[in-house]
Amino acid sequence: MTSKTCKVPLKVGDTYSFTKTISESDVYLFGGITGDFSQMHFNAEFMKHTMYKSRIAHGVLVFALGCTPGTLLQQKVNSPIPSASYGYDRLRFIKPVYIGDTITAVYTVSEIDEANMKTFSKVEIFNQHGDIVVAATHILKFFPLEEDK
Repeated sequence: MTSKTCKVPLKVGDTYSFTKTISESDVYLFGGITGDFSQMHFNAEFMKHTMYKSRIAHGVLVFALGCTPGTLLQQKVNSPIPSASYGYDRLRFIKPVYIGDTITAVYTVSEIDEANMKTFSKVEIFNQHGDIVVAATHILKFFPLEEDK
């Protein structure tokens, strides 16, 4: 098998967003999946005595929702080749997200490395007040399709 020469199907400036309200169920299900039952997420009385005053969502839960618009963007452009996440750089949890907050994750392609078939995209997640709560750079690696001989 040999691989076909392909181009990255995205371009600089391509963007997509995804909006979701964080529910109590989201926090409980995420805690159950990960085993992270920190008081920060589950103990309302404890949190009353902290700077947050209320329970907050897991940072990684909020970050995970920031991955969604990257997938939706690839679906939008009907990507003809597969890709996989190559990782995230400079991930920051900037502000807390509370149960009941509505977040919007914005994914914007900022750089393309055609030689290595990678894109670098800005991931920014905002709360309903327009405050940035999470930021990162996503590296996406595309793979050429294999040709049958």
